[in-house]
Amino acid sequence: MRYLTNTYAAGALRRGREIEQLISAFEDEGRRGLRWCSISPVKRFRGFVVRLYIVEECEWLPVDEFPAFYAADEDQDGARTVGETESSEAAIELAERELGADRGRWVNQGVLFDEYRDFIESGRPLGRWKPS
Repeated sequence: MRYLTNTYAAGALRRGREIEQLISAFEDEGRRGLRWCSISPVKRFRGFVVRLYIVEECEWLPVDEFPAFYAADEDQDGARTVGETESSEAAIELAERELGADRGRWVNQGVLFDEYRDFIESGRPLGRWKPS
């Protein structure tokens, strides 16, 4: 089972694990990009941070090494912090509300590579990623 139920996703976060989701693909001025998000625990306040990554799709690199699509971003890794929450459930809801994340498509950290492989095998479609 690749996708985490809402209960398992929230539980993974509470156990200190990160969860991720591929959101969409886009094209801008002839360059292809991907939007993906992560939710991870933050030890400094025992909460959770939701981040959106906007990266340039480079077929020869692993998805977590794609360069930032836009030159100026918070950490030069294509990410921006969407928000921080006190509970894992609130973090998942924030990602759904602000990023359009799908409650049924969260994966454990590292499984995003499998999602990306499926994306490639589906012909790298633009728009919202909807696995078959």
